[in-house]
Amino acid sequence: MNFTELLVDLASGTNAIIRSAASKFNLTTSQALHLISIPFDGISMSGLAHRLGLDNSTLTRNIQKLEKMNFVVRKHDNYDRRIQLVVLTDEGVALLKLFERHLEEQTNKIIDQIDLDTQENLYTVLEKLSWALLYVRGDL
Repeated sequence: MNFTELLVDLASGTNAIIRSAASKFNLTTSQALHLISIPFDGISMSGLAHRLGLDNSTLTRNIQKLEKMNFVVRKHDNYDRRIQLVVLTDEGVALLKLFERHLEEQTNKIIDQIDLDTQENLYTVLEKLSWALLYVRGDL
């Protein structure tokens, strides 16, 4: 397998885990990805659109649905009123904590399938891969 095939397999496997977890919480995969991409202190709409690789109009529709579910609210930034922030509600934070706990359980099952020597290096390799992906996306 070449590197691209490995990345595609990793992305597909990760998406399957997120899709399965999302369904347990009556969310779509897209809704779950939106929620786990919002920091606890909030994020600008344009920042979230960039993070998710979505155009602003698509993100706005998706956020409106999450607002109706009472998981997020939009607020104006205190320093620049032109910037709209997406912030998790208390209900959104509670759901996100449950969702992340479930993902952590799934992650532990994956880690248990990997020998200890590889586990020691896995975090470092994944961290470097994550930074490289941020660089390629233009986030650094």
